[in-house]
Amino acid sequence: MKKVLILAMTAATAASFAQTAFWSGTLDASDPTYNRTFEDGSGLSGVGSAVSYDVQPFWVTVSSAYTYESSFANDGFIFVYTAFNPGNALTGFVAGDDDYTGAFSLLGGSATGLDGSKIGGGQGTFPSMNLVANTQYYAIMSTFSNGSFGDYRNAIGGGQGNVNLGMVPEPASMIALGAGLLAIARRRRSK
Repeated sequence: MKKVLILAMTAATAASFAQTAFWSGTLDASDPTYNRTFEDGSGLSGVGSAVSYDVQPFWVTVSSAYTYESSFANDGFIFVYTAFNPGNALTGFVAGDDDYTGAFSLLGGSATGLDGSKIGGGQGTFPSMNLVANTQYYAIMSTFSNGSFGDYRNAIGGGQGNVNLGMVPEPASMIALGAGLLAIARRRRSK
């Protein structure tokens, strides 16, 4: 019984320390452009037909509901994709958001005075964003209209697992890492 209680407490503690990913950047005239979708992914925008964008690959360690928040110095727009092709922005669409004016739970403070966007966390067109563990996702930061630029701060978190920036490790890499750790453990044990 004690072992079950210890395992339950360990699992609860691990979930409460889930890692949120933060990153920032600047959209400017040197960034690539694309024809962004509408907030709900139902079609391509006529106003945002050549908007600047940045791409941040990420993945999560536990399947759960997560939140993506962004504050932008100008009129920003955020999206999440499972596959991002700027030539076909309707493929791989998961969620998007344009304007949010409430309090940020991940970034802290309020979106008042800045242009805020939020996916998940009970807000917007996509009040929840359920992500699957070890699946490659792409966070897209763009502008609302052509020729709009500025600095942004982004965060993804609030779920049960860690959010990792970058590409999902290949299974072969994970097997090699595991084999290496096992060899080290065996070597130490034999000494």
